[in-house]
Amino acid sequence: MDMNAIRVANLTRLASAEKNKATFARKYGLDPTYLSQILTGHRSIGEKSARSMEEKLNLAPFTLDKSEEHESTKLSLRPVQTWENEDELDPSLYVFLPALNIKLSAGSGNLIWEVDQKGQKQAFTAKWVKRMSIDPSCAATMIAEGSSMEPRVLDGDSLVVDYCQQSIRDGKVYAITIGEEYFVKRLFKEIDNSLRIVSDNPDKARYPDRQIPPELTHLVKIIGRVVAISGSM
Repeated sequence: MDMNAIRVANLTRLASAEKNKATFARKYGLDPTYLSQILTGHRSIGEKSARSMEEKLNLAPFTLDKSEEHESTKLSLRPVQTWENEDELDPSLYVFLPALNIKLSAGSGNLIWEVDQKGQKQAFTAKWVKRMSIDPSCAATMIAEGSSMEPRVLDGDSLVVDYCQQSIRDGKVYAITIGEEYFVKRLFKEIDNSLRIVSDNPDKARYPDRQIPPELTHLVKIIGRVVAISGSM
């Protein structure tokens, strides 16, 4: 088996851990078209491409070059680590992000959010956090629900929300609340100061765009901008 075939075989095994190739590509920042061409044999994986992929996949250098017969070859994208307390993991290698809790206010009847600093936190590699330019002091996690933001955000995805970013940047994805409901949506500020709330799902019959007139935009409360997505298995 030549080197390209070995790399393709290893990449194929890694991609098979996800529900489809598009999910795998999105999760690790790979170009979906390029990945598809590689896995279908229409493109090869050169030396530079192999090393670049390993970095994006959090693999040790030359991992993709190891044949299946190599006894020490163990392909794993994100090894599962069991831990009860944060001090069980090296703080120089991991960053711990708290959960973002959203609940109904007993007073106003509106949804309010809070960062749960005392509860179970999610561990992310410090290398990944740095690469994604995440500020841990402003970040918390939440779980996506539903299919309105597919294919970009899937049901069950873990989202990293930067709650210091509450100013709208056109076309970015935000966690928001409107009255007694919360959403993860793409936001656009219109020229007339109205707000357009958009679902990525192309089925507009089920998920139509929502236009909020200027006099009602104060009802839309922005929790923060979604800055990273970690797909479910």
